[in-house]
Amino acid sequence: MAKMRVHELAAELGVDAKAVLVRLRELGEFVKSPSSSIEAPVARKVRASFGARPPRPGSPRPSPMRREHVDPHVDRPGFDPTAPSTRQFGWRSGAVAAPQHPDLLANVERVRYKYPVLRDHIDALRSLGSQVVYAGFCRQDGFRDCAIVHVRFSGAIEAGFGFTREVMIFYSPHEDLQGRTFQAAARELGGADRSITPDIFFMWSPDRRLQIKLNDWSRPAKLAIPLLIDDEDELSLITLLRDYIYARDLFYMTTPVYGASFFGRRTLLQSMRDDVFNQRVTGVFGLRKSGKTSILMQLKEELQEDKVVTVLMDLEAFPSPPEDPTDDIVSDLRRRLIAELKAHKLRTQELSQLQERPSILDLKNALQAILKHLHKDGHRILLLLDEIEYLTPADRIDIAEGDMPRIAQLLSALRSIVQESENFTFVLSGLTSAIVEGGRLYGRPNPLFSWAKAVYVKPLEREEADDLASTVGGKMGIQIEPGALEALHEASGGHAYLYRNLSSAVVQHLPTDVFQRTMTRASVLTELDDWKSRVQGNIEEMVQHVKRYYANEAVMLDVLMDSAADFKELASSEHVAVRRLKDLGLIHEQDGEFEVSVILELV
Repeated sequence: MAKMRVHELAAELGVDAKAVLVRLRELGEFVKSPSSSIEAPVARKVRASFGARPPRPGSPRPSPMRREHVDPHVDRPGFDPTAPSTRQFGWRSGAVAAPQHPDLLANVERVRYKYPVLRDHIDALRSLGSQVVYAGFCRQDGFRDCAIVHVRFSGAIEAGFGFTREVMIFYSPHEDLQGRTFQAAARELGGADRSITPDIFFMWSPDRRLQIKLNDWSRPAKLAIPLLIDDEDELSLITLLRDYIYARDLFYMTTPVYGASFFGRRTLLQSMRDDVFNQRVTGVFGLRKSGKTSILMQLKEELQEDKVVTVLMDLEAFPSPPEDPTDDIVSDLRRRLIAELKAHKLRTQELSQLQERPSILDLKNALQAILKHLHKDGHRILLLLDEIEYLTPADRIDIAEGDMPRIAQLLSALRSIVQESENFTFVLSGLTSAIVEGGRLYGRPNPLFSWAKAVYVKPLEREEADDLASTVGGKMGIQIEPGALEALHEASGGHAYLYRNLSSAVVQHLPTDVFQRTMTRASVLTELDDWKSRVQGNIEEMVQHVKRYYANEAVMLDVLMDSAADFKELASSEHVAVRRLKDLGLIHEQDGEFEVSVILELV
């Protein structure tokens, strides 16, 4: 069919040419002026939107003199004002039904009266198949003029950006937004129910420096996105999400993780939880950066609702033998116990009355007195001692008979408290299990020998690793193909730190200007060589740490890397060293044959 110009179609419809230009843009068809030509199918769409039928062949066109002014924003029969343009259509897929409940609609109106900009935000959301599903005002003192809105995104947006829950918008009236208001928004997010996305929220205020401030205040684990929508760009919300969510790298972690960032280890955590309530002492051992501290922090997190007061101590911060760290550890333990008990609004009197550097016996007696009071209300105390290897540096002192008896005395006191109380236990964590496996400890019988249970943090199983990658990737809008999951696990050996580090390296090179970001096996393999060179230092640190605390095992490792046959010959006489190497995930045995793990192959 022949083309026609915009002004000709306007004359046919009896409307102003500007009205047709606006309607064309709403339909996703962009033309420059009334003299621009449009195809016949496009003309039919415009006619339908104005509720008009196409002219019969040979019928005269209406005179422009009879044209009436029509407001292009007034709905006409046959036109859906929320109908997507061509560009919007994909993101609108899986559109959310418009809210109908009168209470919700009334609440939206109340918030919109205070914040007129909400109308523009609702229009932008609806054009992308998304809806406001909650509206109200903040109930925190000092912030009651702030408003809270929950948004449910379309299925396409949820899939594209990894949302599985509603997302909060926090409105502030302040033209000079302050950090305390941001903290109020963060508290609101933290106190919301499980239906709200816990690590992302939008924020709006009339502050012209809103974007600069939020970029400075927010962190990847609590990302605040400034809700700045361009009325001239129908996809500005999508651009905003891409700029912030795609910029996050949730795989990259340099500190222990817990809560929503923690994955896997469910069987181990459940076992440790049972140990706490059954007063069993556990030793958690594994390679550097294998996730031991993360496990302790996650255990602490999960026990918060069970009346368990948890104290976590990092022993790396104290002097290490042959310098005696006992007095410093006892003093710091007293201080931490008082702080945690006060935080739970529990009794601290007996500990507070002690000297700042009490004796081991005085600390034991005071703690036992407090435990008796706590037991009445069902409270427990759990002590987590991390980096325990710093108490047993085999390369600096004879662990079995060295002159450091007060360390053994402190551990004996902790064991006595476990045996004499019903609501106390402790967990050890570190690289070496020597502290629970030797019969002698610094010239005294080892109080933990054949008493504490040793468990090892091995590399992530394939299922655990797949869950980690798929969930974290999903939060960044990344779909990870099965081949990529396989390649990530093969290359890292399932070591928690190396797995996340490699995933991070791949993410940094994925495109951001696509409808769906996808990690393929090819994208993983492309990054391998550069990644291996970058993690050499980390792997060498792991190996050197093993050599420092496991002398026999280090020798056996060297033998295996030189000759598998020689290692096999020695294995029967060095069965303890072989077992430890397997427990640490450094070697594998299959059908009587031994080989080094992927981690050592990277060295």
